[in-house]
Amino acid sequence: MPKSPCFFTHHASPITFDELVFFIFRPLQRMIFNMRTRLCFASQWTALATLGVALFAGCGNRDAVQVRLNSRTASGQGTMHLEITAQVAGSQTGLRYKWFAVAGGCSPQESERPSTSFKFADGADRDRVSVEVWRDGKIVGRSQLDVKMDELQARLAEHIPTDVAIAITSVPPYEPQGGPDTRADIAGLVKGNNVSNYSVVLYARASEVWYIQPIAYAALPIRPDNTWTSWTHTGSSYAALLVRPGFEPIPRLDLLPNVGGYVVARDVVEGKR
Repeated sequence: MPKSPCFFTHHASPITFDELVFFIFRPLQRMIFNMRTRLCFASQWTALATLGVALFAGCGNRDAVQVRLNSRTASGQGTMHLEITAQVAGSQTGLRYKWFAVAGGCSPQESERPSTSFKFADGADRDRVSVEVWRDGKIVGRSQLDVKMDELQARLAEHIPTDVAIAITSVPPYEPQGGPDTRADIAGLVKGNNVSNYSVVLYARASEVWYIQPIAYAALPIRPDNTWTSWTHTGSSYAALLVRPGFEPIPRLDLLPNVGGYVVARDVVEGKR
């Protein structure tokens, strides 16, 4: 009887274990390899795209700088003031700084130096100071800082004695140029009770700048009879500050500190002509 064309017999040798592993796991191995290849290729493209974006952003913001603000008590400026400085990362060539505050004030409001003097508004013990950094007519950086008056500052600001005063009674001559080779006597009087803990800081003005007298960081004691005396380099004007303990004088000033905080009283006179 003829065999059906749909069937045939085949006598083959049995499949070994290695061949079984090859036929079953080889396709799976190839699939895993292909997946890893595609993932690696995609990762490479992702990395290249990220690098391209970074490079493009860098090219578009070559002038940008990173800015961070810091604050500290402004030495010699009273408790209502803070010195605000900007730490800048990046090229600092041609930078200008514009300063702002919510309630208080900044002096200067625009500067080439990365610093300003901030003054709290009357009755305020906190504020927010911000800065814009400009170069060639465009903003290249911004930053802001929340500031708060500490407890010592607040106490000193609230307790300014009104029953004390200081006066220069012996006025040096008017010599606008002044200079280190000049010398004159100066003396004065402190009015009020319980002033023995205070001291006197002197300044002479020459060439539009105030210089501490007679030497850097000098502070004069008040005598038991409430008088004080010293020598000074000459100038166009002279100033005497009555200050609390802890006052840190600045050797050179463009503007004298106002009464407030560590400065209890002051007197400013023009030289004797």
